[in-house]
Amino acid sequence: MSRTISDDVARERIVDTGSRIFFSRGFAKVSMDDLARELRMSKKTIYRHFSTKEDLVQEVYRAKTARIHKLFQETVAAKTDFTEKLYRICISVGKELSEMGQPYLEDLSVFTPGLGRELEAFRRDEIYRNFLMLFDDGVRLGALRQDVNKDVLVQIYISAIMGVINPRVLVNSSFTIDEAFRTILDVMFDGILTDATRSHYRKKFRSGVKR
Repeated sequence: MSRTISDDVARERIVDTGSRIFFSRGFAKVSMDDLARELRMSKKTIYRHFSTKEDLVQEVYRAKTARIHKLFQETVAAKTDFTEKLYRICISVGKELSEMGQPYLEDLSVFTPGLGRELEAFRRDEIYRNFLMLFDDGVRLGALRQDVNKDVLVQIYISAIMGVINPRVLVNSSFTIDEAFRTILDVMFDGILTDATRSHYRKKFRSGVKR
């Protein structure tokens, strides 16, 4: 049976809603009835696109990792200076990572260990590799300090994003998600940029022009 535009729209809605619910609440305790009520859609329609909840869980995971992969590709190819490229990739990838809340990550590990292992491999092979390549470019261009341990830097960045920018922390905090991102990046960039590039960063991103 050929797919129509309406089929594609319905499938996209299911994946988007499933992503929002799974990332915030986990997926183990979310039923297809819950999804149908949230979507205001019949279970029959959902099952037409995803024969099981497990299929939807996998598609949500694939869609998330595909978006992160695309962000790296687009940012690296963008015709901008290194400072803006690094800032934009840290913001965009950070927001994608922070959407995956702890309930979701715990369910991945417990109920779909295969996907849990895939996510760990994705972090190592995709996120680490791309950030390390970007940091190497920064050192080559004279924008980043040569004495900074890049492996540790990537781990600090990911730990800060996952530890601070998540719903459990933000709900009881006085700062917004944008304020958290700016503070994390300001502190990180102040430490890793060379003197000339640090001045450029402060002028470009702390002036309010690029917020």
